[in-house]
Amino acid sequence: MNSPADPNFKTRLTDPKAMVAQVKALLVKGIQPDEIAPELSKIYYVDVDLLNAVLRVVRKMAASAKGPEEPKADGQSDGQNRAAA
Repeated sequence: MNSPADPNFKTRLTDPKAMVAQVKALLVKGIQPDEIAPELSKIYYVDVDLLNAVLRVVRKMAASAKGPEEPKADGQSDGQNRAAA
């Protein structure tokens, strides 16, 4: 069994709140979302499914922060042809 004094000791990162906090901290430091998993795995045993869920939410939030999608040049924003009534 490993002790905290062991240099190879890693804790588990499986709590959603802790995972979000770590991801936010890495993003603030300028780490790209694609590099978060390798960075976290250097320090923690990571719940990969939870990390993917957190990163999915982060990407959605980043996309929505950029604002709504620009309308297309032909006036159709969703690709459907709508006839005037």
